[in-house]
Amino acid sequence: MTKRNDIHITEGELDAMTSDLEGMHQDTFPKMREALADFGASMRLKAPATRRSFLVGGGVAVGGLALGACSSKKSSTSTSTTPAPKGGKDNAALATNASLENLAVFAYTTALTDAGKGKFGAVPPAVANFATVAMKQHTEHATAFNSALTNAGGKAFTNPDPALRDAVLKMYGDIKDLPGLLKLALMLEDTAAATYTKQMGTLTSPDGLAAVATIAPVERQHVAILHFVLGEYPVPDTFVKLDMARPDTDAGVK
Repeated sequence: MTKRNDIHITEGELDAMTSDLEGMHQDTFPKMREALADFGASMRLKAPATRRSFLVGGGVAVGGLALGACSSKKSSTSTSTTPAPKGGKDNAALATNASLENLAVFAYTTALTDAGKGKFGAVPPAVANFATVAMKQHTEHATAFNSALTNAGGKAFTNPDPALRDAVLKMYGDIKDLPGLLKLALMLEDTAAATYTKQMGTLTSPDGLAAVATIAPVERQHVAILHFVLGEYPVPDTFVKLDMARPDTDAGVK
């Protein structure tokens, strides 16, 4: 295995993983979008929870996921700038999800721009390709979550997670090389995956549950690829660390 420019797999291997990642996303994303299309109606009708039957019948596997640590700083964002959507806790959860996806898009976009200016030294094209694909997927996820919020009578949440934004910006400012950048991306991906996994046990809408159960494996594939690139075993823990998930209120939604 060839090590080049601080990555621990070959560019060919990384490109193959990225292609598989996009294939998985294309296979599952329509299901997520379909699940969220009727989210507003299910919220208004207060559909009964069917978490157990969905998880068993749908064959969703959540064991063996490793979750990264992240800041637990509480948001000071005023709700006047983040209108609370209708629909209660499930809507607050989806707003949190949209904010996490927005944060990932912001981080990948900024990193790709600065990488093009040489901020992190020589960045292999395969790494840039992975970042571009991951950014596109996060953009589509955010759009789907926001469509669900507006369908439920609320407003789209278009800002990055305010409880993490400042901490991420500070960490980003201290990064000087590619490994440091990859570790920051890994933290963001771990945080999103942990949040969606935890929500599988708290969401009451079958549509919302179906959406997060569909997207969580894609986020975990982001995580696995980043571990490989960093030269780490991709599943270092056996059990999910749900305490690393973002609380729904961190998006500024009450």
